[in-house]
Amino acid sequence: MKLSLLRVLLRLDAAVLFSLGALLIFAPNRVETAFHFTNLPPAVGYLIGLWGCVFGTMGFGYLVAANNPIRHRVWIQVGIARGVLECLLGVVYLVRGIVTFQQAGFGVILAAMISIAYLGLYPRPPRLVKASEISPPTPSAP
Repeated sequence: MKLSLLRVLLRLDAAVLFSLGALLIFAPNRVETAFHFTNLPPAVGYLIGLWGCVFGTMGFGYLVAANNPIRHRVWIQVGIARGVLECLLGVVYLVRGIVTFQQAGFGVILAAMISIAYLGLYPRPPRLVKASEISPPTPSAP
């Protein structure tokens, strides 16, 4: 059950990253408007497009990991780290007054929720049982 939920989360995260990546690459001006950033120099669109390339390739990694999360645990670790860093960065920018809650609040909350979900669903390696921990078989009655 936990593994199937993890697969769903990885696929959902991949879909969001692919979509955001495409939007950032092909419509950077709309992204600026959606996040209430105005009067930015046109060169910022290039940086936003590069960010989209990162999102798209990360989405591909999550999609691969969804097929075998145990084998690709590093992608889940990346998801945890990504969410924590996004959340912390957003909080720092909010506290410093660089962005408003309207601009960054949703991203901060979503990043925290993604990190918590990945932590809760993280596939633990199976625990090996020592021979001394196994109870000896009971003799059968003749």
